Amino acid sequence: TVTLSASLSWEHRVVRWMEAYRDGLGAKDAQLRVRQFSSRHYTSHRRVPETLARQFDV
Repeated sequence: TVTLSASLSWEHRVVRWMEAYRDGLGAKDAQLRVRQFSSRHYTSHRRVPETLARQFDV
């Protein structure tokens, strides 16, 4: 039996892969992008790194 949280986690990961491929990235570049936005990347709870936040500033 698969828990709901595990299922949702995999769903989010697959969505990241699909977005990377839609953007025209190859397998290695897509893998780097998926790793970049993995849940393990951010160590603080509900905190976005300053460098990533600057990308969204207009």
